[in-house]
Amino acid sequence: MQPEIQLTSHEILSINARDDVPSPILQLLSFENLTDSEDVSSQYRIVLFDGTHMQLSILSPKYSDLLLSNTLKIGSMLSMASFACRNVWNTRVIIIFNLAIKFTNLALFGKPRYLFKEQEQQMLGRDTSPTSKCSLKFGIHMPSVQHETSDNISPLKALNPFQNKWSIKGRVTNKRKMHHYSSPKSSRRVFSFDMIDVEGTEIRITCFGDIAEMHYHRVEARANYCLSKGTIREAKTKWNKLNNHLEITLDHNSILKRCDAAVNGEVNASRFTSINEIMYCSNNTLVDVIGLGEDLKNMHATQIVVVLAVNNAHVGYFNGKIMLQDHTDSLWATAFDEIGKNLLNISAKDLYMLQYDLTTARTPQSIIKDVVLLSFIFTLSITIDMYNSHTRIKATITKATTIDFQVECALLLADIARMSAVVEIQTN
Repeated sequence: MQPEIQLTSHEILSINARDDVPSPILQLLSFENLTDSEDVSSQYRIVLFDGTHMQLSILSPKYSDLLLSNTLKIGSMLSMASFACRNVWNTRVIIIFNLAIKFTNLALFGKPRYLFKEQEQQMLGRDTSPTSKCSLKFGIHMPSVQHETSDNISPLKALNPFQNKWSIKGRVTNKRKMHHYSSPKSSRRVFSFDMIDVEGTEIRITCFGDIAEMHYHRVEARANYCLSKGTIREAKTKWNKLNNHLEITLDHNSILKRCDAAVNGEVNASRFTSINEIMYCSNNTLVDVIGLGEDLKNMHATQIVVVLAVNNAHVGYFNGKIMLQDHTDSLWATAFDEIGKNLLNISAKDLYMLQYDLTTARTPQSIIKDVVLLSFIFTLSITIDMYNSHTRIKATITKATTIDFQVECALLLADIARMSAVVEIQTN
């Protein structure tokens, strides 16, 4: 008996409008092998259906074994966890990065028709444009992959992992330092940089090994470059937080050259988050923020107000820092919630909510001011690490207690007595 499942009509229309449709479920109508091989390296073009429209799609090669093993078959219902719509074969195509099979071997739902007329012509073999390799099993003629504009430059948003020939042009917005890392087998070098094109689309470009050495000193921030040849792949979102599903890795065949007019004027791809909305962001989220800042280097100088924008700032839980000072020097130390609560006599949550409490004259600033210059006995945990070839000392307060002056005076007198005894012995 066929399971009861309802396709979402016009889901393909939504997918073409935006890439953030949550896990759409579509039906597989047909598939074809785009390569000569019949193994896990094969690439497949498939046709998906939403109950009303059908559309050409490209399946990530990592799922080729599902088709070869007949686990994924015609009639299957697919839930797409990660996907993107791009211009491929002179038409709009869904590129599937991650999927889950919901049901298999189901009957056809509804009467399918192509959303894009040129796809119907391609599948019927009536397209007369130049062809590339396709499966003879279906007798389908595929037009060559072309996304390039009149000057042979592809917009970044048109790139896809299945292009063999492409050229892009853009400005370097961010260049990272060369990093060295070691494994049991080898030692490698890596650096990356971000580019933005005239339409405001960004992409991450990464170089490894001798490729990194070759291009590191050639790449300059804010300079314009033309780039062709390299590997386009799905972005590793653990390290890459740009608003792009893809990233590029350069190889020995890549051509990177400086150009003069890639991007004229300021193109900004920032998506600014309001400062009052940051509190709702998850820990380690990357955000762009903009606001007014003051120059506080000299509190007695003329006030200087500047507009400050920060891209890719990490959101983290606040770890309060209270500067400690004795008769020798001062030190910044981190105080976590329990320690901070003991020092300020208020929890971090209550301290934050005070700014919205109109029934009290207490403010976060007044509470912090009340503990400045008070004396405590601190127990610290000290760690030393390296950051950008500089040694950093990090101090964390593990215990803070108020001073019992009677006990402290007794200890001080005992120390004085011991020192006096030592001096007396040395004198005699």
